[in-house]
Amino acid sequence: MRRRDFIKQVTISSAALASGCGQGQLNSGTPGAGQAFVDAHCHVFNASDLPTVRFLRQVVFKRYPKQALMRSGVRDPDALDVMIEFMVELLGAGAAPSADQEIAVLEGRESPKPSATTAQAARASAIEDMAQFLRTVDARRRARGPEIASAPTEQLERKQVGDTAFLNFFLDGQSRERVLTNGEPLTLQEARAASRRAFKRSGGIATYLNWFSLFRMYRHALADELIADAERQEFEMKVMTPLLVDFDEWLYQDVESSMAKQVRVMELVAQRAALASDKVPVVLNFVGYDPLREVAFRAGTKGSFSSLEIARKALTESGFAGVKLYPPMGFRASGNRGPYPRRTLKKLGFEPSHRLDETLDDLYSLCAELDAPIMAHGAASNGAGEQYDIRADPAYWIPVFEKHPELRVCLAHFGGFDKKSYGQLGPLPDSSWEWVLGRYIKAHPQQPVFVDISYMSEALGSEIERTNLATNLKAWVQRYDPKIRHIIYGSDWIMVGKERGYENYLSAVASFLKDECGFDEGARERVLYLNALRFLPFQRLSTGRQRLSSWYRANGLDPRKLPTVPPSLLQNFFGE
Repeated sequence: MRRRDFIKQVTISSAALASGCGQGQLNSGTPGAGQAFVDAHCHVFNASDLPTVRFLRQVVFKRYPKQALMRSGVRDPDALDVMIEFMVELLGAGAAPSADQEIAVLEGRESPKPSATTAQAARASAIEDMAQFLRTVDARRRARGPEIASAPTEQLERKQVGDTAFLNFFLDGQSRERVLTNGEPLTLQEARAASRRAFKRSGGIATYLNWFSLFRMYRHALADELIADAERQEFEMKVMTPLLVDFDEWLYQDVESSMAKQVRVMELVAQRAALASDKVPVVLNFVGYDPLREVAFRAGTKGSFSSLEIARKALTESGFAGVKLYPPMGFRASGNRGPYPRRTLKKLGFEPSHRLDETLDDLYSLCAELDAPIMAHGAASNGAGEQYDIRADPAYWIPVFEKHPELRVCLAHFGGFDKKSYGQLGPLPDSSWEWVLGRYIKAHPQQPVFVDISYMSEALGSEIERTNLATNLKAWVQRYDPKIRHIIYGSDWIMVGKERGYENYLSAVASFLKDECGFDEGARERVLYLNALRFLPFQRLSTGRQRLSSWYRANGLDPRKLPTVPPSLLQNFFGE
């Protein structure tokens, strides 16, 4: 199973309506026995932070926009359209608390909404909403009766097939016959029973339904869930780094909670953690940056939202540690070129490649100036357009590393070993993304370039999956990073929540590193904890630490809660 590739993992597609899917074997690993760790790659956003409809259409189901202006909506919905409609309902774009609502709660001006405070409550709310959706689908299916006489057969079938297939999949035998065969209305009692069964059934459907319910929660509640998972597995989380994302311009849909509002709510989440006991981990946020939004802003075609200024303020005024980039939306780290959606070109009035490079280089300069690390999606997955996923190729990062050698960068979701890098003609794995990046790391061992193993779903998979990944990872380490000083742990929570057994993900990864990879205790400590301390701006007297400490003091918080990098770790890293 290709990690982080939604289309290969999504099990409630139109095909699943007929068959359903299973998952690989579960390897729950072993408890952490108090092992300290940093989750250097996690998300606690909810549905109000995402362009949900477009994300599902373009990224999950790969209904890409043509390189032309695309009209909103789809005429005559088919089975897939009903599934998308249902997923949007369950993801809770309307039920999820907006940033403004959560700010009011965290500032004590409003009481929290019970259905958004715990996973159990969010699940109960989602079950009820699914029941109501089933009744809506049934009602409109029956309401189409008069259309039979006048509508062309093909058009009528396209209207009916989605609703009918959807109900056929979720209703049990007796209800299915009464509703679909006899044409009687679906009762609320039947709909609720069907919804409860769906959330409890085995296989991928229930996993996804329960995952969707998480997107209806407060962001601080999602952070609490992640911390609780680690505690239950007997690991001690020292730092978590929630990453914000900005997909709006590429997916052509504005979100309910703007990036500026998301920055504010996550600043309050960080303050909340800093005021808690020492057992609560430090929250270090990463602000989302979209170079296309910045291009549109500078061209005067997209309001007054400067992505670069939002990033600057987040880093200098809101206690944010770094910046999150998502190249599969449609850009490269450097050397941009099309094609781009024609709807984008029409709106801009020009081809944006050169300006994308300019706005990205401005960001790199800002991050170098402020000692702010960059976390970038580094896997060939989740593209917003045809072949957009390969724009995350590390080959496009090499010129950035050469121009800004002081820049801290981590390329996420390392470990595919199956994709040829740009310009590479030889066989795999020598031509792979990982080998190209590995050669750079080996030639520049002191440069702060890292990879993370977030969403390493193979650790939860079959023995064959774990063995194959371990073989490739050990070969890479032996050749390019023998001291294992450039690999970082990350969970990719909340995204990994779609995987069966995700509750034991941390234990499973630790077990994988020990048993399949043969990493000794010191190597595992570097992956889980110490390497992240070098990626994050924790070094004494560094610009980044001074920046974070200033925010702590300005908000009446104790900067001594920030971890420090042991001198021996830096000495070992730099070979002094």
